[in-house]
Amino acid sequence: MNEVHTLLLRFEGPMQSWGYRSRFDYRDTALEPTRSGVIGLICAAMGIARGEDISRFNGIQMGVRVDKEGRPERDYHTALDVIKADGSGNDTVVSYRDYLADASFTVGLQSLRLSLLRDIESALRNPRWPLFLGRKAFPLAVPPVEPSNSIKPGTLEEHLLSAEPAKRVVFETAEGERIQWDWPLCFRERRFKSRCIHTQSKGKGEPE
Repeated sequence: MNEVHTLLLRFEGPMQSWGYRSRFDYRDTALEPTRSGVIGLICAAMGIARGEDISRFNGIQMGVRVDKEGRPERDYHTALDVIKADGSGNDTVVSYRDYLADASFTVGLQSLRLSLLRDIESALRNPRWPLFLGRKAFPLAVPPVEPSNSIKPGTLEEHLLSAEPAKRVVFETAEGERIQWDWPLCFRERRFKSRCIHTQSKGKGEPE
């Protein structure tokens, strides 16, 4: 019988953005890394192109420990001479882009497939393509994996709830108190499905 293991990742940087419902001129951010953002970063590390099959990651369960809450910020971008949708001329478009400043997270990836976690860890140590925290302009301030082994035997709960400090911990569950459409099915076609999320304070069993 396979034993469950958890790969622990550190996501820290001056700016992070984890959009999950962005549309047209507004780019939002969640308050913690999304599944699509984490899988996208792993795909970059492993050299998996947008149109390639990513079903190998479906068996992974993800959790996030908020070690330092980010400060929500917003940038305004102005684009001149943008062609109107009806083709009637050009226009000036103002877009809004949210991000988190000075946030720090520990992301846990739990799986029965130890070989997959090892492949991910190895790729993150020597990424094929550049890594970033949600947007290409937002690099990581520290390596995402420890110099030694970042894969630990045991569950997400064991590792994410045991360390200090932590503001809150977010888990994927069958029945969470909120739903987020950020489970990637195909990045090229921008297809996603929903997942249920449960949030709890450190050391407490009730949602915040």
